[in-house]
Amino acid sequence: MPRNPVPALFTLLLALAAIPAISAPDPGLEAPTIDRWEWDVDRTAKQLPSWETPEERAAYGGIPPLRLLVNDPPPAAPIRNVAEYEPMTMALIRYPLGIPYSLIREMDEDVQIACVVSSSSYSTARTNFQANGIDPNGVDWIIAPSDSYWTRDYGPWFVFDGNGDIRIIDHYYNRPYRPNDNAVPIVCGQHWGIPVHTHDLWHTGGNYMTDGYGISFSTDLVWTENASRTHEQIFQLMQDYYGLNTYNVVPDIATTGIHHIDCWAKLLDEETIVMKQVASGHGDYPELEQNATLIASLQSSTGRNYRVVRVFCPSIGGSNVAAYTNSLILNDKVLVPTFSLSPGDANALQVYGAAMPGYEVIGVSYSGWLTDDALHCRVMGIADGGMLRIEHTPIVEWDAYAPVPIRAMIDDRSEAGLKADSLLVWWRAYPTGQTPPSFASSTLLPDAPADWYQAMIPAQPSATTVDYYIHAVDESNRREGMPRAEPAAWYSFEVVLPAAGVDEDGAPAAGSIAGVAPNPFRASTAISFELLFDETVSLAVHDLQGSRVRTLLDGRIAGGKHEIAWDGTNDSGLRAAAGVYFFNLRAAGVAYTRKVVLAD
Repeated sequence: MPRNPVPALFTLLLALAAIPAISAPDPGLEAPTIDRWEWDVDRTAKQLPSWETPEERAAYGGIPPLRLLVNDPPPAAPIRNVAEYEPMTMALIRYPLGIPYSLIREMDEDVQIACVVSSSSYSTARTNFQANGIDPNGVDWIIAPSDSYWTRDYGPWFVFDGNGDIRIIDHYYNRPYRPNDNAVPIVCGQHWGIPVHTHDLWHTGGNYMTDGYGISFSTDLVWTENASRTHEQIFQLMQDYYGLNTYNVVPDIATTGIHHIDCWAKLLDEETIVMKQVASGHGDYPELEQNATLIASLQSSTGRNYRVVRVFCPSIGGSNVAAYTNSLILNDKVLVPTFSLSPGDANALQVYGAAMPGYEVIGVSYSGWLTDDALHCRVMGIADGGMLRIEHTPIVEWDAYAPVPIRAMIDDRSEAGLKADSLLVWWRAYPTGQTPPSFASSTLLPDAPADWYQAMIPAQPSATTVDYYIHAVDESNRREGMPRAEPAAWYSFEVVLPAAGVDEDGAPAAGSIAGVAPNPFRASTAISFELLFDETVSLAVHDLQGSRVRTLLDGRIAGGKHEIAWDGTNDSGLRAAAGVYFFNLRAAGVAYTRKVVLAD
């Protein structure tokens, strides 16, 4: 279930930019500005470009060879759409190739390569893979016709249904004169034995990114290509099939090109987005800067605003710039297209490395990368249906002299069970600015609700830095952590003297704490606080050892003033022993702690 459930919402985000409408002669079509054909890597034949060509349309007499537009029943709710940075077991490509063999070899080290290939090209593909250092016997060959190598755009999207089973969602590819590409998700579902749910919305994978918690992004191309539907109808479909609760539809940055969001932005994790940056004289500069401001103002699933990271994209010829945001996250690797530019390539890799500590950032050079598509457009990650997934909102600050509860949801999709002795929080605490010690561990123990666990980091004095990461192993020996690149990466927070919480910018994050009264108390006491905005709030009472005594609040509440009472009983309804307790309130990832004394 989403970490931060919010009311159903779609957003039209055109306030900061005036983008002219995109011409679309037919649903899902855009008039090509250049009839540009490309060669595949092995130079076997010219390949179709990202645009549909006049020749393609003429071959069908100007009438798209569409399969019947249908809406299968959506998966059982609640539905969770899989994010790109979650565990993947395969990478889907197509032969003839639009990517270099060096990239295939790199991906083959970590995941299985799945390759769509026609029966007539199968033997040649095997021979060429073998000649380029890739064992063809280890490839999952999907024997089927295809029209182009844009597997990201027409490939399958993945969700988990309400029963925890993986499903493929099949949109209608916005290149209707490419019927073989459009059929690939159904072919893949049959090949892998995964049920497929087709819906009749025109869409494309390059114009879609999701965070795994019910928040997704597209440019307004999704509205232009589905002009017969209202925005509300489009959002309802995305909610029904993908489980979205927020669909951020943002203006594209240009009036030309393919208008895909991965041409200029990419989710790196739940609250970080990398965005293209260009020279101030470039035609896209104003729209990019406006969108960067816009996206930074949006709320992520953690309750905090998105952190926008900029990567400068220098010219590769005229107004065309390097497509550094068209990168691929594949488990613990980040594969970034490079363009033989100095210092542009090195700077781009450095930006990714700083934004994604612990990941292996690898530049992939290829002469075929374009300004409006590159590596991401030509590879599709295939989600692990038995993935081990951890859900956790990182702590950004904590009050001094109060134990720190670390809560996480651990979802074992393999159903093999979790290894209890391998559910750990690794942590270290040290005076801020001094040399860190080695990590120690605390065991994650079952908590409420189901699949949630908690471990305690002991109370620390002020001016202390705490680093921590979460690690879990299931009985299928899948390993996962948060942050995902642990133990090479970890979260850090500062311990401060009790005060109103602040976010990373030093501004009030959730609101203010008025206090606890009466204190000490015998019959009942109450903690009062104010939220600046609607927030997901956790409020619990802990004892001096950090054990949870009573859960008072765990859900989304409205902004404004609140007063929550505690009658001195535990979650079982029994009166707690007299002594010192702590109210621990968390909102927007910031912790507020207040001490209270229960008298005899």
